[in-house]
Amino acid sequence: TRSDRNPVGPKFTVEPAGKVQFYNSTGAVVTCAASGVPLPTMAWIKQDGTPVQEVPELLQIRPDASLIFAPFRPEDFRQDIHSATYRCTASNSVGIIGSRDVNIRAGKHTTRYFTSV
Repeated sequence: TRSDRNPVGPKFTVEPAGKVQFYNSTGAVVTCAASGVPLPTMAWIKQDGTPVQEVPELLQIRPDASLIFAPFRPEDFRQDIHSATYRCTASNSVGIIGSRDVNIRAGKHTTRYFTSV
């Protein structure tokens, strides 16, 4: 038996950061990758365990399992997308692993005015 044929459980090669902050004007990309034999299937879940769904013009999942938070207008802010907790999972026939919680916080890019006290 060749060693590369032996099943190997998933192992993260790129684990997302625990906190991702960005402005609505910039958007963000959150990457997650894993190795294993067979090659793991990557997925994103929300804090409640439900699968992340793409939302046109706000949130996409690339084929490489990166989460893409597109730049958006301030009035298009959605708390369930832009102020939420996500987890990346990698699974194959050997098992499943989950990343740390990834806290997403999108802020509105506004000019701040300070007044003296």
